[in-house]
Amino acid sequence: MILTSVFRLLSLGMLSLGLLLIPATLPAQAIPQDDIVIANFEDNSYGQWKPSGEAFGTQPAAGTLDGQMEVSGYEGKYLVNSYRGGDQATGTLTSPPLTIERPYVTFLIGGGAHARETCLNLVVNDKIARTATGPNLASGGSERLIQVYWDVKDLVGQNGVLQIVDLHRGGWGHINVDDIRASNRPAGIPAADITKGPDLQTFASYEEVGYDQPYRPQFHFSSLRNWLNDPNGMVYLDGEYHLFFQHNPLANKWGNMTWGHAVSQDMVHWQQLPHAILPYEGGTIFSGTAAVDVDNTLGMQNGEVKTLVAAFTFAKSPFYQAMAYSTDRGRTFELWNEGKAVVPNNGYDDGERDPKIFWHEPSQKWVMILWVKQAKPGRVLFFSSDDLRNWTEVSQFDRDWVFECMDLVELSVDGDPANKKWLLYDASFEYEVGEFDGKTFTTDKQVKRGDYGPNYYAAQSFNNMPDERCVSIGWMRGENHPFISQGMPFNQQMSFPTTMQLRTTSEGLKLYRWPVQEIEKLYEETVTLEATDLKAAAQKLQEFPAELVDLSIEFEAKESTELLFYLRGEKITYRDGAFHYGNTIVPAKPQDGVVSLRVLVDRASVELFANQGAAVSTHYAILEPFNRSLGLHSDQEVNIRKLVVHRLKSAW
Repeated sequence: MILTSVFRLLSLGMLSLGLLLIPATLPAQAIPQDDIVIANFEDNSYGQWKPSGEAFGTQPAAGTLDGQMEVSGYEGKYLVNSYRGGDQATGTLTSPPLTIERPYVTFLIGGGAHARETCLNLVVNDKIARTATGPNLASGGSERLIQVYWDVKDLVGQNGVLQIVDLHRGGWGHINVDDIRASNRPAGIPAADITKGPDLQTFASYEEVGYDQPYRPQFHFSSLRNWLNDPNGMVYLDGEYHLFFQHNPLANKWGNMTWGHAVSQDMVHWQQLPHAILPYEGGTIFSGTAAVDVDNTLGMQNGEVKTLVAAFTFAKSPFYQAMAYSTDRGRTFELWNEGKAVVPNNGYDDGERDPKIFWHEPSQKWVMILWVKQAKPGRVLFFSSDDLRNWTEVSQFDRDWVFECMDLVELSVDGDPANKKWLLYDASFEYEVGEFDGKTFTTDKQVKRGDYGPNYYAAQSFNNMPDERCVSIGWMRGENHPFISQGMPFNQQMSFPTTMQLRTTSEGLKLYRWPVQEIEKLYEETVTLEATDLKAAAQKLQEFPAELVDLSIEFEAKESTELLFYLRGEKITYRDGAFHYGNTIVPAKPQDGVVSLRVLVDRASVELFANQGAAVSTHYAILEPFNRSLGLHSDQEVNIRKLVVHRLKSAW
């Protein structure tokens, strides 16, 4: 902290803290105009600032503290950070006396937005003359410091002190401060506006980035920059599939939840667009869905283009459900009723979230499904509406397994459009099959699993599909990927889109998933073998190196059959009636003496589809970047019914 020379001059009566005291005889043109650093903490010392309590410790912090999200936006190596001991610690840090001689005080500030509890105060005549908090109250914020200023023209010539305060215990119960200056000009935003947050419409900077990084997925969607998680608002309108998604516009870590946006004509080739729905009034935009208001029930249609309605969770405790709408095919959105609640918090949980909305044709009603409680049992509420504005609770669904990101879809059974059932699933992709009458969902309470892998979460299906298919995409959640370690400009990816079908099995109705046929647009070169032995198949694979792979195989098998697959250094083993990959077991008992497997391999992922999609497993993979080898091996005689391998080109 630059204080030594300041306080030496102060003791001689020549300098006040942060401001030059100008002798009366100095010409006006000689008055210095550069900013004066009051404190920047760069000598790793508080100097003559006095800490109290535990939150601030005895010296500045070198950035992020233990257990804290990454702190950014500060100057140099050190800053004031009261997260020592977490959000439970409290204390203050008080400056020596200062005289206010310039019209502005500028500084960097972050952390909690608790008025008078997590703040920087300017105290004059023992009263708080100016105050500033951090920007965060709700979960989903950011530890990035923001440049702000106070206008102190009316205080020029008066004495005071600065005090950094942390008196809040609980969420965002800390404050970050750095680079305090006296200035003749403002810098950043007014301190009073800080809870409006930073400018999150950062998409202009994304155009500097392409899809050519060595670990960038080549046929799975990833954001050009920064973090993504749950798919949101998946809907088809006027020739375009819309994929909205949870997005941090500022960093490669979770935070600042905003709806990112991409469109595609085929669910394979995606174009990312500017961020669609931004945080407001101190809250962030959590997950939800979108629907096409075909009959203009909301009354907002403009011209011939149908209104796109997005229902989302406004994440500011306690959470509630809000809406936005677009009359220009999703290019811009307006908050409905200024973003106020269309479904208030129901009192089960502060974090009630993730509304699924759709039009239910038989009842001629809009339906909303909302997760509200995780417990034994957890609870999902069903609502109905005539106009999207007014929602009435019509039923409750209680199960132990339900938790966030609920989806409800109607599917044909065995491909028969005259025989349909409803599938309800949650973020972990546990599901039940049953009947839905527009109000109540009833089932036999048999719970099944839709994905066996460790990296599939919060899947959502497209509303308003142009054909009879039901297609879903999931967030590939996890850290077992190379994106961060290899310095990629993005973090996380989506799964490849899959169709969902119900089929009758010996275990009852079961969900089958399968990659959408549009993947064929990426086929570059293909090898096919039929009715051959293992040696011939292995040799053919050895002669067909590939980076991006869509491989399908059918082989004769018994419970004792063992077969090993090599895919770019990854090993998948079939034994004991299942495929084993990493720590995951994917059931695949022989069907009439045959087992099948389809595998999609991208630069950082492996997706398995066993027995025509009866069991699916989604995985990140840290693949050897220059290993293109494919192979088969077994110590047994294994007859190959069919082997098809497609080398894929990039979707970008």
